[in-house]
Amino acid sequence: MRKLTLPDRIYGDLLQFINDDNITDINYSQALWVNDLNRGRYKVEGFTLDKIFIEQFYTRISNLMNTQFNRNNPLLEAETEGLRISILHDSVTNTGISISIRKTPAVRRICRESIIENDYCPEVIDTFMENAIKAHCTVVVGGLPGVGKTEYVKYLTTYIPAYERVYTIEDNLELRYSKINPDKDCVEIKVGDTFGYSDALKASKRQLPTWVLLAEARGEEVKYLLENISAGVHCLTTIHLDDVSKIPDRMRNMGRNINENDVYSFIDIGVSLKQVVREEEKITRKVYQVMCMTRENDRNNKVMIYEDGQILTKNLPKELLRKFKLAGIEDPFKKAE
Repeated sequence: MRKLTLPDRIYGDLLQFINDDNITDINYSQALWVNDLNRGRYKVEGFTLDKIFIEQFYTRISNLMNTQFNRNNPLLEAETEGLRISILHDSVTNTGISISIRKTPAVRRICRESIIENDYCPEVIDTFMENAIKAHCTVVVGGLPGVGKTEYVKYLTTYIPAYERVYTIEDNLELRYSKINPDKDCVEIKVGDTFGYSDALKASKRQLPTWVLLAEARGEEVKYLLENISAGVHCLTTIHLDDVSKIPDRMRNMGRNINENDVYSFIDIGVSLKQVVREEEKITRKVYQVMCMTRENDRNNKVMIYEDGQILTKNLPKELLRKFKLAGIEDPFKKAE
């Protein structure tokens, strides 16, 4: 999907919400609902879009995308520098044209200070995750749509050294690694119909990355991702799930010839996020679970070290401890002096 440049006037009355930095998602069907970082999800009372504007909006986008939008092609998707736009035709809805706009700004919304201030997770768990990246652990961040998986991955990239080459693979550019890490080595790949996820993962082997950042693990490409990790590449990726303990099953079911043993061998840490969204209340996002995975003595092991605000154990699997010690980290739960 090529990136569009749209003038402000195209957005009409929606522009005020696009320009509001606190609003992350804009959804219009019979009414306008927005997701606000401070106010939660709420309906904008008295707001309507007339049919002429809606028709002009999707017609302009479909023309620029050189694609049809009608009964035979009821989904229209587009991407700008900071927005991801999705429009559903009224032939497939009972509520009229549906417009969804998600903001994808090149900013890092999470930082160490905000994690502590907003009770995103205990400081000791944040330190553990910082050390995990420094120890080159492969991390899978899971959760349901909208919990902030990509934002958390963007935060974790803070701890990747500038000299370590990062290879990002996305269909919609949301990680924005080169923009939020301007002095770090990076190759950003945008996949599409002619160059897919599997192609990008195969090609990455010749680009000599230290890290592969896969926007989302969702299908057959997981096989090639595990192959890359087995060859010494480290990885950060996201996955849709409601419980971190389901990572092995989710990955195994994503494609043919994916061996569950490989998942335990090559994925080190799973993190799940959750959010609480209430009308007229601040959206709350948190780290919900942190789990370690290893394969030792021909056995697959899962160790839940943190869940729902409670640290369950600091006794890590031997293989994972070895990884930390090779990086000079004696205690993964303590910040380096």
